[in-house]
Amino acid sequence: MKKLLPVLFFLFSIALVGCSTTRIVLLDTDKAANAIIVTTPKGELVLDEPNTFTELSPITTKPAAAKVMDQRELQEKYGQLISSAPLAPVHFLLYFEADSTMLMAQSKKLFPTVEIAIKNRIPCDVNIIGHTDSTGPKKYNIELSLRRARWVYEWLLDRKLAVKNIVVESYGEDDPLIPTPDGFIEPRNRRVEILIR
Repeated sequence: MKKLLPVLFFLFSIALVGCSTTRIVLLDTDKAANAIIVTTPKGELVLDEPNTFTELSPITTKPAAAKVMDQRELQEKYGQLISSAPLAPVHFLLYFEADSTMLMAQSKKLFPTVEIAIKNRIPCDVNIIGHTDSTGPKKYNIELSLRRARWVYEWLLDRKLAVKNIVVESYGEDDPLIPTPDGFIEPRNRRVEILIR
């Protein structure tokens, strides 16, 4: 199913025969499924293919049929605007040993990639969200997930990156990646999520 809000789209006004026309373009920015629904009192049009566009004229007030813009024209007309757009947000999952703030070996290998993603987006906001599986008491799991998130936060501070804003949260066992019964061991729920945007 297509997302109804695209990561990136632009509205452009161009002059055509003395009247103002608005151009709506759906760009192919991150290969994700995106869509724009253009609705006016006289009609509706869905743009759901990359690099398609429609035009709205105050005379017709109905979206024109969708057209595809080739890469050359796209770069010519909007290349500078596209290149100045911010990078899309990225999301990482770091997994932890049971009842511990010790990272699993595979998660340790992600740190260089996380650091590069942050450097490419500076200044950026970073959310660090700690989680646990459902073993242990609920209150303890909140504290453990906070310790995990703070551990990642300290690692980030040690990198001395120019991050604009860092938010640290702790959900304990309340937001499992894999829903389980209480007291169930699930390594994929013992995680810290990092969202960089």
